[in-house]
Amino acid sequence: MGDGVSEVPGSGALSGGGATEVAEGGEKVSEGNRGAREGGSVGAVLRCSLKSALAAMLLLSIGCTDAPASDAGVPVDDLGPELAGAVALIPTSPEVAAVCASEVTSTACTTRDAAALVARCRARLSARGIPCATTADCLGTYRPSRPVACRAGATYPDRASCAEAVEDDCAFYRACLDAAHPCGDEGYALAFGERLCNAFIARREEFSPAGQAWLRGVRTCLQRSLVPLVGASALSCEALVDAAYASHAGCYTAPGNSVCALPPADLGALTRVLAPWLRDPRALRQIGEVLRSCSDAGAR
Repeated sequence: MGDGVSEVPGSGALSGGGATEVAEGGEKVSEGNRGAREGGSVGAVLRCSLKSALAAMLLLSIGCTDAPASDAGVPVDDLGPELAGAVALIPTSPEVAAVCASEVTSTACTTRDAAALVARCRARLSARGIPCATTADCLGTYRPSRPVACRAGATYPDRASCAEAVEDDCAFYRACLDAAHPCGDEGYALAFGERLCNAFIARREEFSPAGQAWLRGVRTCLQRSLVPLVGASALSCEALVDAAYASHAGCYTAPGNSVCALPPADLGALTRVLAPWLRDPRALRQIGEVLRSCSDAGAR
């Protein structure tokens, strides 16, 4: 993995693709290709089909409740006898996430810890009559990149711990944001934030090392921007959506980790992952903001 990060590979990852062909003759150049020639990066491709992908990214899927297909990950038995650091469990569907809420918001530091979490989750699913013939049918594994020593147990053991978002993790949406402002399975935290966070982890192998590093940074940035909302009082579900939405563009174009620097192939991967979430016309306004940011960065 890029940036010295060790991750457990996901299974069934799609191959690259998504890059736009360039006409060799130069007589006809699409809008996306023209930008690619001019900027060599995301600014151009956004004007083509990938504009829709960034719209979904900026919204964190506001307005859609269907989850995309995700890679199952590696069964816990394949992790080896000892782990070098934290392991998180990634649910393969929103249903698994809901039933195994305590397990998917916990961190394991050893194979035994991880196996115990998996066993608990599978028992819960079995009791509900939800098929999980193999671990990979319901859970994937992920080795998050964290600068601190692994701490086994609930990633956010209490409300006070929500004052700082844990790096490279998805538990914040359920354990902190939805716990503070319960809006249910169709609310921002669970239907949008958590699902996309898990989807980007589960399908990370579709991205280059640079793309994976960008996704890690965006995940953490978005959650850190939401920390103040956890302590806010009398926040309606609609107000929560608006407040969360306002932070997206800044995280996607953050200095040192901007979507403007991603190669076209990674934007193709974003298109495949994010396509199911294109529903809200407010994406257009956010796309304009990102385009301006990328344009300004390219002009400097």
